[in-house]
Amino acid sequence: MAREMSISIPHQLGAEEAAQRLRAGLEKMRVDYGAHLSASDVEWSGSHADVRVGALGQIISGEIDVGEDAVQVKVLLPFLLAAMAGRVGDFLQRRGAETLQLEPPKKR
Repeated sequence: MAREMSISIPHQLGAEEAAQRLRAGLEKMRVDYGAHLSASDVEWSGSHADVRVGALGQIISGEIDVGEDAVQVKVLLPFLLAAMAGRVGDFLQRRGAETLQLEPPKKR
């Protein structure tokens, strides 16, 4: 069964600057990892993006909503990747903070 997960990445950049940084970061990911991905589609509409990434024979879809003080990321993990939700969430949190050039959250 597929698993939906959500993360929030707080920032103090304002929506426009955060969206600009995320656009650049997603494009860098596509260039850096494109040869290893079967799909890497991002469609922006204002401060909302629909994302689809294919890897390891699986398609991961998601949404990014950029707000004035936080980025909300929703991801639908296919069955075979659902067991790795914790690792995927940590990766998204870390890469999101790096892309926004923020300090990653401290481990508890």
